[in-house]
Amino acid sequence: MNKNPYLDQILVEMESVGDDWEELFTGEFHLKEVFNLVASLVKAAESIVLAPESGESKHELVRDAFEYFDNKYRIIDRIDDLIPLPFFLEPFDSPFLRKLVDFLIGQAVAVFNQTIWAEKPIN
Repeated sequence: MNKNPYLDQILVEMESVGDDWEELFTGEFHLKEVFNLVASLVKAAESIVLAPESGESKHELVRDAFEYFDNKYRIIDRIDDLIPLPFFLEPFDSPFLRKLVDFLIGQAVAVFNQTIWAEKPIN
């Protein structure tokens, strides 16, 4: 697997934000932390990947950074623990949650791209 060339940069950027991710993801867990993490990752990606046409690169960067945090703090497993399902659906919820987070990342990147890079109308 090729490592994203911006991954180290976004992780350094996340450390400089000052949020204590260790505290957020090891204590009592709430879904809002996932949204906050995705929003922070997208903002950091916006400061690293500057070209407006690079939405796909930003999406990939945010997804890679989210995977780093997921590997470190088991975020998907913790979301899974919050959602009780019948035993026969359990094998499917983790892949579904990963797709859902990927969709959330894609939407957040699209919104930032449209709001930050949108052309202002000419008067």
